[in-house]
Amino acid sequence: QVDFPDLKVIKLEQNYRSTTRILQAANAVIANNPKLFDKALWSEHGLGDPVKVMAMQDDEQEAEQVAILLSAHRFERRAKFSDYAILYRGNHQARIFEKALRRERIPYVMSGGQSFFDRAEIKDIVSYLRLVANGDDDPAFIRAVTTPKRGVGQSTLEALGAFAGKWQCSLFEAVFKGGIEAILADRQLMPLRQFCTFINQLEARAGRVGRNPGDDNAGQVLDDMMKEINYEGYLYDNFDDRQAQGKWQNVLDFTTWLKEKGNGGKEGADSEKNLLDLTQMVALMTMLEGRDEEPDAVRMSTLHASKGLEFPHVFLIGVEEGILPHRGDPDAPPEIAAARIEEERRLMYVGITRAQRSLHITWCKKRQRARESVQCDISRFVKEMQLDVGDAVPTEAETITPQSRLANLKALLQKPKPV
Repeated sequence: QVDFPDLKVIKLEQNYRSTTRILQAANAVIANNPKLFDKALWSEHGLGDPVKVMAMQDDEQEAEQVAILLSAHRFERRAKFSDYAILYRGNHQARIFEKALRRERIPYVMSGGQSFFDRAEIKDIVSYLRLVANGDDDPAFIRAVTTPKRGVGQSTLEALGAFAGKWQCSLFEAVFKGGIEAILADRQLMPLRQFCTFINQLEARAGRVGRNPGDDNAGQVLDDMMKEINYEGYLYDNFDDRQAQGKWQNVLDFTTWLKEKGNGGKEGADSEKNLLDLTQMVALMTMLEGRDEEPDAVRMSTLHASKGLEFPHVFLIGVEEGILPHRGDPDAPPEIAAARIEEERRLMYVGITRAQRSLHITWCKKRQRARESVQCDISRFVKEMQLDVGDAVPTEAETITPQSRLANLKALLQKPKPV
């Protein structure tokens, strides 16, 4: 404007996505970044729902409450799962939410990162469980029998596959079928039969619920399986120590999650499951995942990967100092530190403006980092939004599950009419 005093500035300030309250929060945050031209977004979509900020005790409560609140919100609004997004600063925040969503049977898809359940080491363990649940699962058989290696090579599998195809049976069944000895040498057949015998033994134990002394519960069978296949040793033999340690920790997290479900988890002993129940559950989830190109599922995404997207309802999680804004180099020069905060503030702005009709923001008072629990502070960006945040937590009415709502309604309808 100094060089061109007659320059006309046209500001594109009308927002066609979000409600006024969401835009007010976004404007209040980004106003703290220096800019050449001031700009304030506005909308004709009405005032809309208040932006809700909720404090959680820790990351486990955060994941659990968001899953329940999302489910209840969807039921109340008669919305689709695909109307919802859970946005976060870093991929490391997603794992605990994946587990919570699965516990509530909420379908989801991942953007900007790999799903915990899509990791190779998790798929390896799942292949054993799928095979226990269904001996006809040929893809699971191939993955399990070759991981860890047990002397079953490509030529052996090709010969076994040809034999199974001829007799129109599964690979597992073909291992014990008459006539296989003429196709495979003893040295080829022995490791196959040892493997299948092991799976049969797991299956025999998997259907017993560990409620009586001496019975095999899901955790015991799972531990014995992991010990027998020595998957930890396989990881350290095939990856460097740091990679192996990370992969093994993922496996431990997965098996711990399975054991919790086997023990009834938060639902109590009445919902205790045996290993066969768990394997069938895992097999069903594996089969259903990825069937649709555009599934009706909650979108889980990093803030970076969410740019350009929009969702009717957004949950922006982990909005704390050290996460959003991300902790930087404490020794960085002031100008570098200031630039980093400005970039983090733009990310916060992106997250807020992904929401069309409702926005929930959560933060934790403490969070597990490594093996210690650390105290957390609410993000400066939330304070900049000028909302009355306090220590708001979801109300009982907000977090009641759809199943509970239906049960309550049914109970009301069944009440005897007054005489």
